[in-house]
Parts: sequence; structure tokens; C-alpha cells
Amino acid sequence: MVYRVFITPDANQNLRAQSAYIRRDSRAAAERWLGRMRTAIKSLSQHPERCPMAPEALTFGQPLRELLCRTGNRGTYRVIFMVIDRAVYVLHVRHGSMLPLDPKD
Repeated sequence: MVYRVFITPDANQNLRAQSAYIRRDSRAAAERWLGRMRTAIKSLSQHPERCPMAPEALTFGQPLRELLCRTGNRGTYRVIFMVIDRAVYVLHVRHGSMLPLDPKD
């Protein structure tokens, strides 16, 4: 089954902010990073259930999943998403070193 993938405004802002941060050191590195992240996100159109539940699933009481993306020397990023019917909604993109999302924030 093929799923439609939607990137929420919050996730888009996460991608833009991280790309801008990387761009301060290297425009080429920022473009490579963004390309890798977009490719990884697009891959969710096929079998998004392959990804494990995110730690935030318990806190939020929602079936949140995470896709871990290793992007060269930039570390691991977490793509946090939800699957609803035949759609994938990307909610956040976070560096792996960041604390889990808090519902109070």
C-alpha cells in the first residue's frame, strides 16, 4: 500500500531551522543534509509501520512513530510522525541528542 506523506508546518520549520544552522558552516553540506532528510521522509510512503513507536507515544497517548536518519557527521535525526488511514503526517524533525517532546511545550 502506498501512503501519502504530509509534512506539517512545524516539521517544515524544523527542517528549515536545521538547514539554516548547517548552512552557517557550509551551504553544500546544508543542501546535502536537506536532500537526505527529504529522501528519508519520502520513504515513509512505503511501509511506514516498519518504524518503531517513538518514546513520546506514551507521554502523548498517541501512536507516534519515529524514523531514525543518520546524516553523515551531523548525527542522527528523528522524524516523528503519525499514520492515519493511508496518510503519514510528519510532525517534527529533531536531532537525536534533543530531549523527547513534552506535551506541555
